Amino acid sequence: MGDATYLIEKHRGRGAFLDANLLVLLLVGRINPQRIESFKRTQNFTKREFVVLEILVEAFGKPLVATPHVLSQVSDLTDLPGIEGKDVRQLLKATIEVIDEKYTEARKLVDHPAFERFGLGDASVAAACEHNLVVVTADVRLHLALEVLGHDSINFNHVRSLAWASDY
Repeated sequence: MGDATYLIEKHRGRGAFLDANLLVLLLVGRINPQRIESFKRTQNFTKREFVVLEILVEAFGKPLVATPHVLSQVSDLTDLPGIEGKDVRQLLKATIEVIDEKYTEARKLVDHPAFERFGLGDASVAAACEHNLVVVTADVRLHLALEVLGHDSINFNHVRSLAWASDY
């Protein structure tokens, strides 16, 4: 957690960029924490890990940061059925209305070093890092690639181990 602690302090109050999977976890957890472990997109996480993510997001302050490419992925991945689906879309709408959106044209992203290995969504994340922000990701490959590129990144897998301490 040492590196994470340093990065939290460095970026406190400036918001954080959550990767698509963690933003889905955040939205689903805020709609219904009981669905986290049964919903296909979040079943690799626990309710306690959701609490850790909430604490982490709070530590960075507002607003969250995203790109249109990641938000599109999140929209596709939050396909909850029924009323929860409607509720998560409303929460996503409210989130998008206040998010700090970083945009780089796709035609430029295909020339980014991350594109060939990771695709458009993660290339947009790497390009957004040029705005001096921190990325929180559960994707080890993306985390390592961002570090190689000299960008600040927190591997959520290192932080999620703190979930055992949560009283959720």
